[in-house]
Amino acid sequence: MRSMTNLAGTTCAALLSCLFALSAVAKPAHVLIVVPPGAAPPAGFADQLSTWRQSGQVSNALLLDENQKDPGFASLALLEFPSEGSYEHWNKEEASKIRAPLEVKRADVLTHGEVYPRDSNKSVFLVNTYKLLVPAGHYKEFVQGYIVPNLLDQKAAHLLLRYTMYLERTTGGDAQAMLVMEYRDSVAFSRRDAVRDELVKKLVATDQAWKKWDDTQDSIRKGVSRTQASYIELPPPQLPDLPHYVPEYKVVGGLRVVGSELKNAVEQLALAFEKFQPDAKVSTSNIPSSEGGIAGLYYHLSDVAPMGDDAKITDMMPFHDSFGYMPTEISVATGGYEKRGSLWAFAVVVSKDNPLNEISVDELERIFGAERSGGWELVNNDYLFTSRYARGPETNLRKWGQVGLKGAFAGREIETFGYSAPGFAIYFERNWFHWSKKWNPNLREYVEGKQVTPDPAGAAVTSEHALELLAKNKYAIGLAALMNVKNYPDVKVLAVSRHKGEAAVALTPENVANRSYPLIRDAYFYLNKEPGRPLDPRAREFMRFVLSREGQEIIARMGYYYPLPAGYLREQLKKLD
Repeated sequence: MRSMTNLAGTTCAALLSCLFALSAVAKPAHVLIVVPPGAAPPAGFADQLSTWRQSGQVSNALLLDENQKDPGFASLALLEFPSEGSYEHWNKEEASKIRAPLEVKRADVLTHGEVYPRDSNKSVFLVNTYKLLVPAGHYKEFVQGYIVPNLLDQKAAHLLLRYTMYLERTTGGDAQAMLVMEYRDSVAFSRRDAVRDELVKKLVATDQAWKKWDDTQDSIRKGVSRTQASYIELPPPQLPDLPHYVPEYKVVGGLRVVGSELKNAVEQLALAFEKFQPDAKVSTSNIPSSEGGIAGLYYHLSDVAPMGDDAKITDMMPFHDSFGYMPTEISVATGGYEKRGSLWAFAVVVSKDNPLNEISVDELERIFGAERSGGWELVNNDYLFTSRYARGPETNLRKWGQVGLKGAFAGREIETFGYSAPGFAIYFERNWFHWSKKWNPNLREYVEGKQVTPDPAGAAVTSEHALELLAKNKYAIGLAALMNVKNYPDVKVLAVSRHKGEAAVALTPENVANRSYPLIRDAYFYLNKEPGRPLDPRAREFMRFVLSREGQEIIARMGYYYPLPAGYLREQLKKLD
């Protein structure tokens, strides 16, 4: 008989092994939509792709058109879904809308890399299609051992901005692979062969494993087509309720925008603004990202600070120490529905065996928060601590009976799950706790998979593992991303109201876009506007453009954020005066 110590160690190791496997659960799903050579896509195809992307059903949609003779396709749409669950929903609700001559193919990604931000309108795409002559498993080894070194080398040489190798799923017959490469511009495209030849010369001389792949490549795959293609910009959403941009001030000279690139939206806004203001010279830098945006203002290095997350008090206090007032916060976009990187709306989740179907923000604050002696309040353009927001332990909600559940649930403790990463936690501390950091002591913290250590100990604290546990625990409630939740059919998403007794709102793309769902997030720009004095007219004019129909179309076209509704946009415009 094994000792209890050995048994415990073995059990723990097995458990950790299972946890590590969970980190790979929520993988994106991919679909290729091909318009065959000589055919034309149906009318409205690009609009349909734009609608899917803007709704959040598709996390990314890339449309390419061939621009050469004898191509492998006329048009090619590459769709990425946040998860398999998202794809299944699309396949059930939307795939039936696809008509001939479109060919829909499921695919897996064997390798992928990209550089961000980028402007694909300047890019040259090359799409190579191959017939596999070996089993898929062997071809995957070939991709990693032979193709990836070349792709990484061209990326390091600043030629490639993006590459993806797809392997089509087949139920029979010949399998095909498709390599999609995006080159920075025509100059980079023209240099690709020379750069590759130098790498081949080096690898043949120094890497025997690579040389073996090179010698046998003709027995592994056969080239089918090689298509040069151009990027097609998907149509922007129609925003008839938003005002057109009409210049009120002629901007001459420099305007500095330093902070987050907001998924390439900032650079595109700057370029479009210069078309309306041809004497303006807008410079952008995303090197410091959100963490350095406000610092650029108080170091006098920038005029506008884009941020991807809510500014923390620690971001704002150095600004206050420099100027004696807080930076002005302007919302420029509503966060997305579920797409990774889109400032997605938070889902409140319970097990499907929990009878609760809706909850209020008031209740959530008392479930996830704890008693506190006070909170921070903005007074005279400064954050000051006050007991106005104190609350005692008697205000906590700790039992399911306190939120209306009866029977076996009534006396059971409410177990909580929530995000630990500052970018997520700050949202709740700001909006629920008046900047207090006092959470429910039973909160089980987790993070997204990319933020954990690459071992079983890291896998134990991924958002996927938290949802796995919650699905089996009817006494738990969690804060999650919908892109992860869709992989867990035993997890239920609650409708949310702002206050107890009000109508609860479901988490849908429409309710996020119209801002009726309470747990949405914003993309913010921060400005240095002294109270009682006018804003720098250059910054004001740029922000007027960002908050115009033209500016909001650009933000929405990037496919990550929703444009602001007209009423909320007018509130932001008032902050500029």
